[in-house]
Amino acid sequence: MLISEEKINEIRKSVNIVDVISDYIPVEQRGKNYFAICPFHDDHNPSMSISPEKQIYTCFVCGAHGNVFSFIMDYENVSFIEAVKMVANRVGITLDISSYKSKPKNKGIEDLYDIYDIANKYYQNNLYTKDGIKAMEYLRDRGFTDEIIKEFEVGLSTNNKLTKVLKNKGYADSLLVNSGISSSKESATYDTFIDRIMFPLWDMEGKTVAFSGRIYKSSDPSKYINSRESDIFKKGKMIYNYHKAKEEIRRKKAVIVVEGFMDVIALYKVGIMNVVATMGTAVTNDHANMLKRLSGNIILCFDGDSAGNKATISCANELLNVGISPSVIRLEEDLDPDDYIKKHGLDKFNEHLNNAQSLLDFKIDYYKSNTNFNNSDEISKYIKEVIEELNNVNDKIIKELTIKKLNDETGVSIPTIKGMIKNKVIKHEPKIVRSKLDKYGKAEIRLLYYMLRHPEVIKIYENNKCYFPTTEFRYLANEIIYYFNKHKSIVIADFITYLNDKPELIDAINKVDIIDVSDNYSMEEINDYIDLLNNYSVESQIKKLTSEFKNSIDENRKTEIMK
Repeated sequence: MLISEEKINEIRKSVNIVDVISDYIPVEQRGKNYFAICPFHDDHNPSMSISPEKQIYTCFVCGAHGNVFSFIMDYENVSFIEAVKMVANRVGITLDISSYKSKPKNKGIEDLYDIYDIANKYYQNNLYTKDGIKAMEYLRDRGFTDEIIKEFEVGLSTNNKLTKVLKNKGYADSLLVNSGISSSKESATYDTFIDRIMFPLWDMEGKTVAFSGRIYKSSDPSKYINSRESDIFKKGKMIYNYHKAKEEIRRKKAVIVVEGFMDVIALYKVGIMNVVATMGTAVTNDHANMLKRLSGNIILCFDGDSAGNKATISCANELLNVGISPSVIRLEEDLDPDDYIKKHGLDKFNEHLNNAQSLLDFKIDYYKSNTNFNNSDEISKYIKEVIEELNNVNDKIIKELTIKKLNDETGVSIPTIKGMIKNKVIKHEPKIVRSKLDKYGKAEIRLLYYMLRHPEVIKIYENNKCYFPTTEFRYLANEIIYYFNKHKSIVIADFITYLNDKPELIDAINKVDIIDVSDNYSMEEINDYIDLLNNYSVESQIKKLTSEFKNSIDENRKTEIMK
C-alpha cells in the first residue's frame, strides 16, 4: 500500500503542530510564535520556536527543524511512516502501515532481535506448563495477577533446551553466545538462564533486547542475573518501561523514576503507571536526555537506604546538566517502593508522591544527615556544601529561607553566610547558529527565502535561471521548482514532508528559514540577487582560466586562454 502525498498532507493539516508538541514538552506563547526548551540538545533556555502560521519548528541553537512529522520522528525515534500513523491515530484517521514496518539494516542486528523475540515467547510458554507450577505459585504469593504477568511478559527458564531450539532454527553457536542467551565452556554451548523467573527488558520501541532472571526455589547468592551487553543492549542507553509509560506520563504530566524493574511492576500493581526505571546502573547523559524527552516534571523515587541517596544525587546532577531540576521522594526505613507499599499501603505512598521534596531541600537534608553538629569542622563542611548549592539558585526567596535555616541550625550569623555566597546569575542564553556568508551566499539564501514564500519569485527564477554556488542550495532550488510545478503552490510544512527522505535539503531549508529579513521584497532586489549569482559563474571561470594561464608552459594554450 502506498500512502499518497495528498493523504499525508491531509493528515498533517488535521493537527496543529503547537498542540502536538505541547503534548510532549511545555510550550509558552511569545507574540505570534511559541517557544520551548529544545528536547534535542542540552537546552537550558527556551530556544525552540514553533510557528503555528508555518506549522514548523526551529531550534536556533542545535538547528533542529521540521514539521509535525519531523518532530515525532526525532522525539519518538520512529520512521517517517510511523510518525504519519501516529498523527493519523491522533485525529481518528485509519491508516495501515503494516507493509512499511522497518527492519534493521544490519543482518546481525536483525538476528539478535529475532533471537530475543523467540526466547521471550519460549520463556512465557514455559510458565504455563507443568514446569511452571512452582514459579507461578511464587509469583502469586508476591501479588502477581494474570494481568501483570501478561503485561510484563513474565516467563520461566527451565532446563538446557532453549539453546537447542535456537540452533535448530539455524542460529550459530557464536551468535547465541554473543547475544547472551547462551554461554559456552570447553566447546559446549548451553543456556545462560536456568531455573529462573524471566523478565524481558525492552528498548525504546518495545523490542526485547535483554533479560533479567530471578531465582525462586534455590539459595543461589546471585538473586538476579542480567543479560550481558550486546549490540542491541546498552545499559547506559536503556530506560525500562519507556515505551509502555509514555502515554500515561503525558496524561499525568509527570514521570516517576525508580531504580529497578521490580519497582516499576510494584507501582503498576497499585495502578501507578507513569513510571520508568534506570535499571540500577549509573545514570548517564543519554539516560538524562531520554527522561527529559518524557517530561519536564521528573520525580526521583530511589531506595531509601544510603546507596539510594547517592544514586538520587548522581541522577539529579545528570538531569541538572540537561536543564531539568527533579523533585525527590524519600521513603522511610530504607525501604524500596515495593516493600514500602506492602508495609505502609498505597495511601501513604501517595502522600509522598503528592508532597515530593525540591531537589535543593533533599540535598540539604542529605548533607545534614551526614553531619555531626558537635564537630566544628563538619559544621563548616555542611555550610559550605549548602552554599555551593545556593550558588546555583537564582530565586532570592529560596536563598533567604535557606540562609535563615542555616543560621538556626548552626548559629553562624546571617551576614557571615551571605558573605560566602557568590551573587552570580545563572543564565544560559541561546547562541543563534549563523554562518558567515559572503555576498554570493547571502544572495542564494535570500533568493531561496522568497522562493519558499512567493510563487511569483519561483517564476522569476525559472525565467532567469542563475547558478547557485552551494550544492545543497542548488538542489533545493530545483526541488522547489519541481514541487511548485506539480502542486501550483508551496506550503513549507508540506514541502518538508515531500523532502522527508532528503534530510540534507531539510537542513538547507532551516538555514534559509532562520535569516532575519522582511517577508516583503522588491523586483529590483530579486533581480540583483539573480545578476549577482550569474556573475559568480563568470568570475569563477575567469579565476579558473587565470590560474591555468599562470601555470601553463604551453604558449599555444596560453594564447587560447587569452582569447
